[in-house]
Amino acid sequence: MTSNLALQQATTAFRRFQFDEAIALLSQLLLSQPGNRPARWMLVQSLESQHQTDNALEQLHLLLVHSRNDLAAIDKIAGHMRQRRYPLDIIYNAYENYLKFDPGSATAAFNYAYNLARGGRFEAAIEFYERALLLKIDMPEEVHLNIANVYMEHLHAHDKAREHLNEALDLNPGYSSAYYNLGNLSEQEGDRGAASENFRESLRADPTNVSALARLADTKKFTDLNDPVLMQLITTARQSENSDVQHALGRAYELLGHYELAWQHFTKANATDARTMPAYNPAQIETDFGRIVKQCTPDWLNQFGDVSGEPVFICGMFRSGSTLLEQMLASHPAFVAGGESEFFPRLIAREFPDYPSGLDDVSVNAVHDWQRQHSELTRKRFGLAQAVTDKRPDNFLYIGLIKALLPRAKILVTERDWRDVATSIYSVRLGPNQSYSTNLRDIRHYIEQQNELVNHWESLLGSDLIRVRYEDLVLQPRATLTDLLESLGHDWHDACLLFHELKNSVKTASVWQVREPLHDKSIGRWKNYHDQFNGVFGDGLHT
Repeated sequence: MTSNLALQQATTAFRRFQFDEAIALLSQLLLSQPGNRPARWMLVQSLESQHQTDNALEQLHLLLVHSRNDLAAIDKIAGHMRQRRYPLDIIYNAYENYLKFDPGSATAAFNYAYNLARGGRFEAAIEFYERALLLKIDMPEEVHLNIANVYMEHLHAHDKAREHLNEALDLNPGYSSAYYNLGNLSEQEGDRGAASENFRESLRADPTNVSALARLADTKKFTDLNDPVLMQLITTARQSENSDVQHALGRAYELLGHYELAWQHFTKANATDARTMPAYNPAQIETDFGRIVKQCTPDWLNQFGDVSGEPVFICGMFRSGSTLLEQMLASHPAFVAGGESEFFPRLIAREFPDYPSGLDDVSVNAVHDWQRQHSELTRKRFGLAQAVTDKRPDNFLYIGLIKALLPRAKILVTERDWRDVATSIYSVRLGPNQSYSTNLRDIRHYIEQQNELVNHWESLLGSDLIRVRYEDLVLQPRATLTDLLESLGHDWHDACLLFHELKNSVKTASVWQVREPLHDKSIGRWKNYHDQFNGVFGDGLHT
């Protein structure tokens, strides 16, 4: 059989979803033609379709071997591996080898830096971005923008981020993206005026940047239907299905008390996102959560010892009050807000691509090594003087592994009336990893599954897991926080109620809410949309 005929037959089998046959044909072909990259790419895809992750990674490694001096091919493989959330170590090796072959390639240095940042190697990413600048890369303002993003989003170094954004604007005074990210920076710092002005400048530099318009709208407290920004939003929304614009217009109408119009635009935004997100699969979520419960048992957890630091993890459903709780604790002198650390999601992606599979094979030595990495990262970013909070809502999925690494950690799970959680999720854009977020029924299903998993963690951890109700935080803040602080080994401090004056960085959708004094306006928010909820849930609305 000729190689062309074999590849044609394999292609036919692949298109018919006959992946075992395709794998057999392609494996045989590659024995005689190991450098046939199209055949090996198809083999990768066939293996992935059969969930043979380890074998797919081996073939990707061989693809890189046969593409060692082809930068475009390395970039393509890197993109595929990022999309599949594979470990990127072999990609790093490929870029390093390419730079030995072509040390003057500014593009290779830039692309290597980009992948280092995506893989969490932030200091190394900055090093290779700076190398790209030294090699006189085209459009150096983009490199400064990327360096600023690393400093701003990952290294908690806002001054350095601002320095590089200003460098980008010195190189290109009309660079809309630099103004946009200066707006992000000001927003994270709680400076509403500066954020507004930077988003305006971004929009002036590029009037087609509808995301800048949406973010500008987010800085405003609309009180007038004739507000020029609202008029611009309305005009843009008629011409664009951009979900950021639709969400922003929905929030504007809600502030103005036009709830029917608000819901219409939230629905348009979610319909747009639903077309591009992976479909939510309730049965798969139930299976996945069940596997976590089955794997993370007392016997499994107890094998790892009980010595560690005492970090505080805040998790739960998105939009359930986790940012408010972190800000309140961070106002206490014993705590510092760590924000949404990527340590555990990255660890899971790297070591457990089919999580929770593989947890039963984890060694005590591996856990101790990861514990050391976590300790070093925390110490480097925040020092040792205060307890660090890690506020990442979806860490509720990984509580078993967190407690294996950090047995003395405390887990705080924020909870809130499911209807208010659903309203809040439906009115923001969470992204493809939360595919449930575009449909009210899916949101409720996910909330129910999350609650069952938290019940399991509570049965496993006892008093090390503390549930905190959003409504209690808002309506009885002192009593609720006093009890919580006592559980964490600390006394009450009046500064906890002055959280809105805290000068720190906030990067969540609650960025503007937590810059305001405590209020109860968000309790019962769902009632503004009672008819819409009733139309979906009927008699089940009040259960």
